[in-house]
Formats: sequence, structure tokens, C-alpha cells
Amino acid sequence: MHLENDQTLEEVRVAPPRAIPDISLGTKIIRNVISGGLRYVFVAPIPFIMTPLILSKIGVRGYGTWAVFLAINGLTSLADLGLVGTLSKFVAEYHAQRDLVAMRRVLNSGLALFLSISAFIGIALWTLAPRLQGLLFRGSPTPSAELVLLFRLFLVVIAANILNLLFSSVTSGLQRLDLTNLISAVNVFLNALFSASLLLAGFGLRGLVYGYAASGVITVAVYLVLVRRLLPNIVLNPLQFDRQEAQKMFSFSFRLYITQAAVAVHNQIEKVFLAMLIGVTPVGWYDIASDISLKLRNAISFVLSPVLPAASELSALRDEHRMRELYYRTHKYLALIGIPAVCFAAGVSRRFVELWLGPQLEIIAFPLSVLLIVSFANLVTGPGFYIFAGQGNLAPCINSAVLGITVNLVLSLGLIYKYGFSGAVLGTSAALILAAGYFLSVFHRSTGYPFLPLLRGAYLKPLLCSFLALAVILALRPMDDLSWLGLATMAAIFGSVYCIVILLSRFFDPYDWSKMESFFPGIRLMRKLWGVG
Repeated sequence: MHLENDQTLEEVRVAPPRAIPDISLGTKIIRNVISGGLRYVFVAPIPFIMTPLILSKIGVRGYGTWAVFLAINGLTSLADLGLVGTLSKFVAEYHAQRDLVAMRRVLNSGLALFLSISAFIGIALWTLAPRLQGLLFRGSPTPSAELVLLFRLFLVVIAANILNLLFSSVTSGLQRLDLTNLISAVNVFLNALFSASLLLAGFGLRGLVYGYAASGVITVAVYLVLVRRLLPNIVLNPLQFDRQEAQKMFSFSFRLYITQAAVAVHNQIEKVFLAMLIGVTPVGWYDIASDISLKLRNAISFVLSPVLPAASELSALRDEHRMRELYYRTHKYLALIGIPAVCFAAGVSRRFVELWLGPQLEIIAFPLSVLLIVSFANLVTGPGFYIFAGQGNLAPCINSAVLGITVNLVLSLGLIYKYGFSGAVLGTSAALILAAGYFLSVFHRSTGYPFLPLLRGAYLKPLLCSFLALAVILALRPMDDLSWLGLATMAAIFGSVYCIVILLSRFFDPYDWSKMESFFPGIRLMRKLWGVG
């Protein structure tokens, strides 16, 4: 093992305070959740601005072509072989144990593996570009030679995406999801800024590729600087690859990989089937609907982002009591934020699509509502999945993932062949719900955690309060003729009614209030004025 200058093994193993600060687990989780929420506020408007702009500049078929590019980029995340979650878990464990020797081994081994994966994927896709062009871009308005060229340029985006997965797993494992969320938000903003500028300058589809490539390279550079500052005692060097550490990582990652593959399949496979069987136009329709549902799902899932590193830390400390508390409170906050968001979005989806994209794309409104609900139902498995992953118990996750992938591949292919666009929505919905139901039953049977108290304590009040708030806005005025201002007003009324009713329902317990007050002292005064808590 290589030591810097005159460092002893003990000096390297025990991190100085500036490298690994002593912050309580609860504080780290709250900080990470808040940063995820702020990221959502920052990036949420961007797709709603970019989608109409792209449609106006390159048309529906052009948008469908771009959606195929993005689907391929999404599917290449399968190439990491489960190493993203594995690195996050191992970094969290070594961080909890303050073992920087092991941290150095795992990071350098991970860097070498990700660089190798990125190179392999790049060479393979460069070679296959002409064949993929003929297979996946049926009905595209872009000439074949131009598509091959753009696809090869897009490999920069894919390579940057793979490397950014590596670095984001490091910051997540260090439980600095505030930084992960910040960089992710900047990446989304730069994608939009560069792409919009080039679209307006007349570059068309090529401008989208250029914009995403520039943003990806900048994000990789920012992550390199950040990881160096977070871990000043560790020098990243892929030549210090450790074979034993890599074998240890792969023994866990291959099991995690199946569950990760399920996510990529559910998110992208319908677009590939539609492109192969129907053409690029329904790919564009499906991409818009699924993209909105996934963006809302990701916005809600910021509640889950701290769970894997926290569960890994608690597993290393063998703290079962706090592990169980982590599970129930994660569900509680997931329901608090997710249920009203999904209820409102599904309730106004038709009018939203009409205002956003025009009546000609009203076809996506109902599929959007279905995908919003189904995506949240699948998200409910998140707390249990991350706790099992943190404990290294991936067998139930694998079984659920295999079930979901099998149902999705078989059902979606048949339904898309018979029903086209509608079949894609039906196939993925059935697969997600079936896999989620199976996993939840296995998790609660395995852990012994009671299920009905979870439903009553975490989900009942947010569901009832959301239905009440939705009934109020629907009773105030029909949605059919609302303007953007009217829709925003209804959102404000819905949110106000929901917040008031959920506060009066005594959903929050003393622990919740104490944590909120530690970050926002003004809440204590509000509680006294309102007489809640």
C-alpha cells in the first residue's frame, strides 16, 4: 500500500476532523432531505420550459428522435453492474468506521472500473451506431448519415453520465447529498441553458447533443474537485486498483445490479419497443408522459436518498432500534410529501397538458395520470429496499426485480404490438404494481415490522387530507377553462388546505417538531400561535 510522504498507517486510517466531521445521523438525514427538496424547486420548471421549446424547433418526430437518444443514455446506466449503489454503501460503512485505508482502496478500484466500463461502452456503441440507426429511428426526419454522426457525438454524454454516477455515489455515501443535489441541479440547468441557446440559434437536434455533452464534461470536472476537497487525504488514482477490493464490491454489486436493471427496464424499455414496432412519434408521446411522472417521482424520492447510507451506517453499528425507526419515519415523510403531489398532479393533468403543449397532445393526459399513480405506488417500496440493501440482504430485492422485469418485457411487448401507445402504459403499470406488492409482503414478513400500523400512521392522514383538498378545489371551479394563473391559484389553494388540515390532524409527533425547529427556529412560534403539536 502506498502512503503519502511520511504518513503512518494509523494516521491514514483515522480521518482528521476536517475530513470526516462528527455530525449526528438525524441531522445528516434532515439536511439531505431539505437539499433534495430545494433541488426539486430549482429544477422543476426546466422540463416544462424545454419540452415546448424542443417541440417548436424540431417537431414531434424530432422530439421522438431525441427521446430515443435519451432512452439509450438511460439504458447505459445498466453498464455500471450495480457498482453505484455498492460504492455508496461501502463508502458509508468506511466513513462510519473512519477507515480511510479501505476508503482509498474502494475509491481507486471503483474509478478504474468505471473508466473501463465507460471505454467499453463507448467503443461498442461507436461500432454499432449504423445498425442502431436503422433499428431504432424509424420515421425520424433526420438523415441517416446525420443520425450516425450525432449518435457518435452523443457518446460523450454517455461517458460523462457513467463517470458522474461514480462521483455521485461517493458524495451520497459520505451523506453529503446536499452537494449531490446541488451538482445535479447545476447539471440540469446547464443542459437546459446550452441546449436552449443552441436550439434558438438554429442548430436543431445537433444543438441538443452539443448542449448535453458540454454540461456532462463540466459536471465531471466539478465532481473531481469536490471529491478532492471532501477527502483531502485520498488521491484518486485508477492505477492503484485493488483486485481483492474489486472482488468484494462485485460480490455485492451483482446482486444489487438486478434491482437496478429493473429500474432502467421499467423507465426505458417501452420507448425501445415503441421505436422498434411503431415509430418515433409514439416514443415522443410516451417520453413526455413518462418523463413528467418520473420527474415527480424523483422529486418525491429525495425523501429516500439518505436511507441507503443511513441504513448502511446503522447496519455497521448493529442498531436495530434506529433501523426500524428509520423505516417508519421514511414512510411517514414519503406519504406527507408524495400523496398530495400525486393527487394534485393527477387531478389537473388534462388541463395542464392542454395549457402546456396544446389540445393536439391531450392524448398523453390520461396515461400521465396513470403513470403518476403507479410510479408512486412503486416508490413506496423504497424504504424497505434501501434498508435491505444497507444490510446486504438483497435476495428479496432481486426476486421482486426479476418478477417486475419478466412481466414488463413479456406484457409490454405483446400489448404494444396489439394496442400501440396505450399498451406501453398498461404493460409497465401492471409490472410495477405486481413487483411492489410482492416486495412489500416479503419485507414485512421477513422483518416482522407490522404493516397495518404503517398504513394507519404514515399514509391514512395524508391520503384523507389530500382528497379533502382536491375536493375543495374541484368544488370551487371546473378545471376545463383555467388559465396558467388559475391553475397556479388552485395549486396554492390545494397546498394551503392540505397544510392546514394535516397540521390540525396532529400528524407530526414531538420528534418531528424538534427536528423541524432545529433547522427552522421560527416554527416554534408558529406552533404556539396555531396551538398545534
